[in-house]
Amino acid sequence: MSDYLEKPKHIHLDFARESALEAAGTAYSLECLNNSLVPWYFYVYQTMPNQPREIFSTAWFASPIKVDSGAKITFRWTIDYTFVWGVTGNVQPGVTFEASQVKACDPASINQTTFSVLNNTPSISNPVTGGQAGSLTINMDKSVPNLTYATGIGMSGSGTFVQQALANAPQVYTPNPSYWIAAANQMQMGVVLAQTITGSAGVVFPTNVYKMYATLSNQNLWDVSQQAPVV
Repeated sequence: MSDYLEKPKHIHLDFARESALEAAGTAYSLECLNNSLVPWYFYVYQTMPNQPREIFSTAWFASPIKVDSGAKITFRWTIDYTFVWGVTGNVQPGVTFEASQVKACDPASINQTTFSVLNNTPSISNPVTGGQAGSLTINMDKSVPNLTYATGIGMSGSGTFVQQALANAPQVYTPNPSYWIAAANQMQMGVVLAQTITGSAGVVFPTNVYKMYATLSNQNLWDVSQQAPVV
């Protein structure tokens, strides 16, 4: 999954096979360079407009090891949505969400599912049409126990937004994500994040632009650009 190249060192992460990327749609990528003085874990997360406090962002992608000074890492994805659930207990910042089941969905068509825990077997049903147009809906069965599971949505195979699964309490997500890059001393994919992440930077893809570059400076400040940094 990772390739290491010298001068500069580069970690190339494909979170899906190239053929899968092409089949699912246009591939986006974010190449991140560590020009700071120390190694960091780099991670990418999403936010939604006016995000309710009960909906948490997760560390959507994260480097498997710290990115050394002078090294790069590339995150790749496509815009393909999924419903997800996982066992988390009480959903709060610092808890790790790992999807136990993933179901492909589409805000324009098959946009709703039902989460149930019948016979102590949690599952999400095959998505169907009929939900709120442009949104993704998870209906909760009365069998869902409180403070045990998290449900939510993902993109390109990894969870992006989750919240506590509660009996008879439907969840509605309107996907219009903003992308963010951040660095931390400790991080792994799926960690539930705090509502505010200090030191992060927004990544905006202009029309017909599918690759962006983010550089962490020796002042630990991010510079995000369409142009590759000079190294």
